[in-house]
Amino acid sequence: MPPAPRLRRIAVAVLLAASPCAAAWAEGVVAAPGLVEPIGEEREIGSEVIGVVREMRVDENEPVSAGQIVAVIDNAEQTARLAAAQATLALRKAERDRVVNGARPEARREAAAVLREAQATLLLARQQFQRRLPMARTGVESAEALDLATSAMQAAEARAAAAHERLALIEAPARAEDVAAAEAQVAQAEADVALAQALLDKTLVRTPIAGTVLRRYRVAGEAVSNQPPTPIAVVGDLSRLRVRAEVDETDIGRAAPGQRVDITADAYAGQHFGGTVKRVAQRMGSKAINTGRASDKTDTKVLQVLIDLDPDVRLPIGLRVDAYLNRAPVK
Repeated sequence: MPPAPRLRRIAVAVLLAASPCAAAWAEGVVAAPGLVEPIGEEREIGSEVIGVVREMRVDENEPVSAGQIVAVIDNAEQTARLAAAQATLALRKAERDRVVNGARPEARREAAAVLREAQATLLLARQQFQRRLPMARTGVESAEALDLATSAMQAAEARAAAAHERLALIEAPARAEDVAAAEAQVAQAEADVALAQALLDKTLVRTPIAGTVLRRYRVAGEAVSNQPPTPIAVVGDLSRLRVRAEVDETDIGRAAPGQRVDITADAYAGQHFGGTVKRVAQRMGSKAINTGRASDKTDTKVLQVLIDLDPDVRLPIGLRVDAYLNRAPVK
């Protein structure tokens, strides 16, 4: 056998043994390294406020529902502000009701009684004045006595007029501008309550999706921040799994949605897992997956391909795998 063909066969054999991707290339299929991830991607959950974790309510591998509280940041100050805002709102509502409803029935009866008393006093003062007036003219009563009677009658008239005005004020309906001002005070108090509630809600760290807690980064007593964000936990939907694979720029023309994919992993020697290409990215990028193999190229451009694994496939999140796009797209 000539030396050159023999050397070429030896080189190919060495290459096939060193790299599964190279073996796939030799067989005419598209091969790409990838990582296993949840179907909806991993969600890293952080705090919107700066503070100290008062309570962690979840642990790793626990299932969670969307909106469930995973951690509570110390919120004594926010709770007090909310209580104060709610008390102010109750006060403003009471003031508005007093303006709209007017005086209580007891106050109305009291004002009417004061008016009757003032009117009775006025009547007596007028009678005394009328008795003293002719006597003062004839000299029987002194002018000083007449002046006292006149002063008492005028004072009684003033008290009666004041009592009448007070009763009219109590019984009159509320003015439109007074009602508007009272309503504005209530609206302002309601806005303060909403703001205090929003600040309190920010101390309750919730998961945006249903899934499983994949990683817990913090425990009670540790500080968290929002600048930069401090991760508290990672949640992912494990009901289905997918692989995010990186197809070399020389093979992107042979990747298409609907293709069947064979998945292998060094950790599961001899096992094959199935999947289907869900989406092919439209933008090239740099490699992000390092396989650790000597033949791995780091200066190449790749296109990300999302592969939905078959429903019965269960693999650890973050596992490095090799994806082989070896069938035509499903029609």
